[in-house]
Amino acid sequence: MHRLRSLVPSANYLFAFEAAARRKSFTAAAQELNVSQPAVSKTIRLLEEATGLKLFRREHTRLELTAEGQRLYKEVQESFDHLHMVISSLQRKHSSDIVRVSFSTSFVQLWLLPRLKDFKARHPDVSLRIEESSRDDQDLIEEDIDVSARLGNGKWTGIHAWHFVTEEVWPVCSPAYLAEHAPIERPSQLLGHTLLHFEERHRSRLGWHEWLERQAVPVGKLKQDFVFTDAVSSIEAAVFGQGIALGWKHLVHDHIKAGRLTCALPENYRSGQSIHIIMPAQRPPKRGAELFRDWLMEQGADDILFTDRKA
Repeated sequence: MHRLRSLVPSANYLFAFEAAARRKSFTAAAQELNVSQPAVSKTIRLLEEATGLKLFRREHTRLELTAEGQRLYKEVQESFDHLHMVISSLQRKHSSDIVRVSFSTSFVQLWLLPRLKDFKARHPDVSLRIEESSRDDQDLIEEDIDVSARLGNGKWTGIHAWHFVTEEVWPVCSPAYLAEHAPIERPSQLLGHTLLHFEERHRSRLGWHEWLERQAVPVGKLKQDFVFTDAVSSIEAAVFGQGIALGWKHLVHDHIKAGRLTCALPENYRSGQSIHIIMPAQRPPKRGAELFRDWLMEQGADDILFTDRKA
């Protein structure tokens, strides 16, 4: 047993302390650690009792470190950073041939998965680790990501970017839903239908309110019968005839081609922005990452054209 164990009975005490000291809040630390605020408070109390140190003091509504707490926080943070660096370095050395890619859940489920067999057939020697991310602002270097995608103008510091697909958003529904309701001839008539909403926590995307405004439809408060936390769920709900969803053209292409979805209207919205394939510029790319990027670019995602409701 390491002698530190006699002073700190559990490493969890240090993780809780580091989070509370960095965030200067037991509540914020609890949210980060996915535990309750009383649990963090109790853990800090146990750490103080085990070490005999007073680590925090409350200044009105603000949590502050004592002098002893500041010293311990500095040492704990440096120790954690060093361990992270060592373990990450060992992992990268062990898995240097694995290409780590990160995309939204909707991109993975609706676009990438149906096409992966083709990539593997072409490049059987390339191993992919596919991560689903809920953020647009990933640090590719910090998170050791080789290939990802990002919506914008393609100009980001420290990032190489390649245009993948222009942003075009269509109202889509199942053919059965369209057959069950009165014909939809203009965007304003969408207000009389069940609109499927989604609100992603860490990513800003076009919603129904904005889409209708861009079609010159005056919008007040929209009824929200269904609100999902990811675009993929709203699109799949549309496949099952639950209502009308907003569909990015590359995400709904396969459903429309297979007849599971159709365009509810010929009108769409073009933002002027594009989704780009991105790679970190600060390090040489892995051969497998370049092959995967080239394969993505060959797929012709921008060639999709929905000419009518039966496209």
